Amino acid sequence: MARISNAEGIKKIGGSQFELIMAAAGRARSYSADNQPLTPHFNKRGMTALREIEAGLISPEENREMMIKKYQSVFPKEADPILDTE
Repeated sequence: MARISNAEGIKKIGGSQFELIMAAAGRARSYSADNQPLTPHFNKRGMTALREIEAGLISPEENREMMIKKYQSVFPKEADPILDTE
């Protein structure tokens, strides 16, 4: 069984194991016909996503924004300069 060290992935993602797992899970769920893995994938999706993060092939910021957009249900209203009288 292949093993992957999380130390490098944690450094790439920003220093948190939780963020690493959330980023890998979000990336693994996003695989589809249009969104193919960036590394050769002989393992399951989660391992492939961890390998992509470890190799630095995906940007943590882009992945975080993708996850926010996917799960966001309330959007902030844009400030109306005409109604803002402060």
